[in-house]
Amino acid sequence: MILLTAKRAYTDILNNKFLHMVCVITIALSVFIVSAFAFFFTNATELLDAWRKGIRIITYLNDDVTDSQRSDLITEIRKLSGVADIKFISKDDAFFDLKQKIGQQSSLLDGLDKNPLPDAIEIRLEDSYRKLEGVQKIARRIENFSHVNDVEYAQKWLYRFNGIYNLFKVTGLVLAGIFFIATLLIIANTIRLIMYARREELEIIRIVGADEGFIKYPLFLEAVIQGFSGAFIGLALLYLAFRFTIPNLKSDVLFSFIEIRFIPFEFLVAIVIGSMMIGWVGCYFSIRKFLKL
Repeated sequence: MILLTAKRAYTDILNNKFLHMVCVITIALSVFIVSAFAFFFTNATELLDAWRKGIRIITYLNDDVTDSQRSDLITEIRKLSGVADIKFISKDDAFFDLKQKIGQQSSLLDGLDKNPLPDAIEIRLEDSYRKLEGVQKIARRIENFSHVNDVEYAQKWLYRFNGIYNLFKVTGLVLAGIFFIATLLIIANTIRLIMYARREELEIIRIVGADEGFIKYPLFLEAVIQGFSGAFIGLALLYLAFRFTIPNLKSDVLFSFIEIRFIPFEFLVAIVIGSMMIGWVGCYFSIRKFLKL
């Protein structure tokens, strides 16, 4: 029975090459686009996590703060929930680091009458507080402490990166839904066209006593093969794009501190199975309407 079903499905695919090719190409394009967004989410999440690990809250102190007041302030900050480590950076150390960073241009600072930089406290956060909400919460509490002149934590970059990430996330979900419906309809219509082209043959088969399983099973197998083929081609195209693009991205400073990875194997398997299920569901609705099951 299985061999006969596979043989009839193979024959139908050969006899309707164009319809099957259109269906497979459509699935491949849908899988490629959806997988591209999945690839972005996987690596964007890692990039965001890696960047969050480097987030520091820098607290600048007033010029007239005494050693005792500074010590009390550090003690208060250390008691805050979410604070992992504190480092005091004197204005002299900060000025020396500035000279080291600008290198040959440090001579421009020699004409200054006094050190313009303030004393600062560098605050490292615990992992659970490295998200935008946690950083903001701690920064606002520090701003209310005495002897604090200003607080910085790269809030603009956090806002922008989170905004872009959320935009792609919503866009990806919407596109996934659209391509799911479009692929489902195309598969259903393809199976329906195949059945319509073979309507006389199917009617004769039913008249001579063939059960509906004899008609349905090859069509289900064809739809599953379409889903598998489309998913394989779409993922293969994405992998080729990945292999040709990543060597250029690794030289970029933005991606130099993380490893850009392809979609995890478990997610690839889920995409292939999902594509095959879409083919099966599309075939089911088409057969149900055509045979009036």
